[in-house]
Amino acid sequence: MTRTPRKRVALRSRRLLISAEDPLIDDGVVVVEGDRIVESGPWNELKAKVHGNYPVRDLGDVTLLPGLFDCHVHLFMDPTSGVHSTSAGVALSDNEVFALMKANCSRVLDAGVTTVRDLGCPGTYSTTMRDKIAKREVMGPRILSANAPITVPGGHGHAWGGLATGVDDCRAEARKRIKEKVDVIKVMSTGGFMTAGSNPSKARYTVEELRAIADEAHRHGLPVTTHATGVEGIDRAVDAGFDCIEHCSWTIEGGTKYSHSIAQKIVEKGVTVCPTMNTACLKKDYFCPWDAREQVVGNLSQLRQAGAKMVVGTDNGIGLCNFERYADGLSVLMDAGYTLREIIASATYKAAEVCRIDHETGRLKPGMTADLAAFEGNPLDNVQAFFKPRFVMARGREHKLSPIPPPEDNSAMAAYIHRTLRIGAGFVDSHSH
Repeated sequence: MTRTPRKRVALRSRRLLISAEDPLIDDGVVVVEGDRIVESGPWNELKAKVHGNYPVRDLGDVTLLPGLFDCHVHLFMDPTSGVHSTSAGVALSDNEVFALMKANCSRVLDAGVTTVRDLGCPGTYSTTMRDKIAKREVMGPRILSANAPITVPGGHGHAWGGLATGVDDCRAEARKRIKEKVDVIKVMSTGGFMTAGSNPSKARYTVEELRAIADEAHRHGLPVTTHATGVEGIDRAVDAGFDCIEHCSWTIEGGTKYSHSIAQKIVEKGVTVCPTMNTACLKKDYFCPWDAREQVVGNLSQLRQAGAKMVVGTDNGIGLCNFERYADGLSVLMDAGYTLREIIASATYKAAEVCRIDHETGRLKPGMTADLAAFEGNPLDNVQAFFKPRFVMARGREHKLSPIPPPEDNSAMAAYIHRTLRIGAGFVDSHSH
């Protein structure tokens, strides 16, 4: 039986960043065969190999770099629907949910993001969509699925399933996720602003309960991460051996309070933080419910100065946080003091390491998966370049880009969401608009 040769193409660009820690190459090329990178480097060094062997596609005045990661999304949510409550079940049929997820996957790719961690949904929607994409039935990013997060009755996201109390229950719920073949186990170790009455400042699990989940995950080779807004819950997750902290917002009753001692433990234990900066955290129409913007950005700046490992994630899917506006979160990271090279590293190879797929993606090296994104201009000079993707390829498949629309005037809805979430958390609304 004759084997059909795999499609080959050489992608030439004005600038090429093979890896975030490498020097920028002027006039570079990446050669793709099927879903793999076979060559990458300066055009002058590779053009002799390319000519006559591969069709050449000139992408123009762009910077070609590894496809980006968003390490915290919710693909089953509709960000255009305003305030989300995670206290209620899903009103859509299964077919409607998958149609929404498919549309959201397209918007993820529009931003140049080729890998996501989908950190919470009802049931097994996420692993099902992950497998559809892997089988090429649907075009989308690589999905690393958590399915339903583990939470206490009445806790954050409790309507999605995953309820557990006590060490034995927690271990059993972790085993359910392992049977579902998840890629990461997610726990709600504190309440959350989107679940009224769950109290985002309070820990909901003991260290022993969290450790039972972490041990079960690690025993099966899986990473474990946690939604942790409150200071107490952050501390317990670090002590329990969790790999990653989502949000890490240092919430106390009514606001936030950064803890130098907990930050030091985070650094010493090598715990990664995914701070979920997004559209809600922009200066204009700010509606992040944690605290005043200068406090939230300042807390993250202190965590950076402490030396904590950071990966980029957005929580996109929640109200007004649109998947295609991924770059909003990158601009907030800059406000916290991260350099563009640090941000690119945290959105590419560092994220790949944390997700345990750095052998597959995160750099444009021969043998790695053809996950690529090209942005107009130079993203190492200006974060605004990330709002202008010009070419995206996910696992060797080119995505037809839809332009990212300009931001809408969301001031009224942003103020309403901000106020609603803080009231739901039981906070005195001193930071309302």
